[in-house]
Amino acid sequence: MNEIQKVDVAVCTWNRPKLLADTLKSFSGLVVGDSIQLRVIIVDNNSTDTTQDVIRSFCDSEFAKTHTVIALTETQQGHTFSRNCAVSAAESDLMIWTDDDVNVEPDWVKKYVDAANSNAEVTFFGGVINPRFETEMPSWIFENWEALKGCFALREFSGDLELDESRLPYGANFAIRTAIQKQFRFDHELGRRGDDVLGEDELDLFRRLLVAGHRGHWVPGAALWHIIPDERVTEKYVFDYFVGQGRALVAKGEQWNSDVDQLRKESKSEYRKYKLKRLLSGPKVWVSHMLRSALAQGQANALSE
Repeated sequence: MNEIQKVDVAVCTWNRPKLLADTLKSFSGLVVGDSIQLRVIIVDNNSTDTTQDVIRSFCDSEFAKTHTVIALTETQQGHTFSRNCAVSAAESDLMIWTDDDVNVEPDWVKKYVDAANSNAEVTFFGGVINPRFETEMPSWIFENWEALKGCFALREFSGDLELDESRLPYGANFAIRTAIQKQFRFDHELGRRGDDVLGEDELDLFRRLLVAGHRGHWVPGAALWHIIPDERVTEKYVFDYFVGQGRALVAKGEQWNSDVDQLRKESKSEYRKYKLKRLLSGPKVWVSHMLRSALAQGQANALSE
C-alpha cells in the first residue's frame, strides 16, 4: 500500500462556538511535515449561534494559508448525517476524526500517519483521549469514575496493541483509511441529534469493519484532550447522557425488555430512589439509581417512537 500523502481531519459541530474556537486554535500547532497535504473539513449541523463566525475566522487564519480548510453545512440534523457529509467531501488517503471540544497535541496527525505507513494491513486506528475538566472534578463523579468515565470520553489502553470488540476507539480520536471509510458510512439511526445524546455511531462502524475482516490498531502517541466545561459536570448532563445510552441499547437490539410500561415504571421507581438516596446515602448508592433510571427512560422513549 502506498504511503500516506493526503490527510483529511474531520470535525462536526453544533452550537459550540467557544469550544470549537479552542479546538481549531489547537490545530494551528500541528506539525505534519512537508510531505503531507493536510485539509481540515468542518461540518456545521445547523448551528443557530456564532459558530459560522468561528468557522469564517479559521478560514482566514494563518493556518488556512498553508493548509486547506473546507467549510460545509449539513442541513439534516444529526451527527451521523454530518459525519457522512464529511466522508463525501474527503479526498485523502487517511481520515482523522475528532470532535469540536478537544485540544490536540502537535504531533497528533504525524503519529497517525506514521502508524498507517508502518501497518499497511491495518484499516483503522485509535488514540488516547484524556478528559480535562475546567474546574476540579466533583467528588460524586470521582467516586463513580468507572461507571461515568465513558460519559466524559476517557479512552486509554496500554501499549501498542491490536483493536478488537472489547477494545475500540471513541469518536473524538480515531483514524481510518479514506477508501474504506467511503465504503463504510455511519448509520443514521445512531449518533447524537441536537441535545439527544444517543452516540454509538463510531462503535457500530468499528464492529462492522471487524466483522468484514478489517483490522484496527491502537496508537498510544496519538493523544488529545477532551475539554469538560462546567455545564457538563452536572447530574442533569450525566442523566441525559445515560438516557441516550438507553436509546442506543434499543438501536442495537439490546434493550432490557420490550414492555414500555414496565420500563417507564422502573425509571420512575429508580428516580424516586435516586432522589431519596441523594439525601441519605453516599454517591456510590444514589448515582447507581440515577443511571438505572436514565437507562430505563431512554429505552422506553426509543421503543415508544
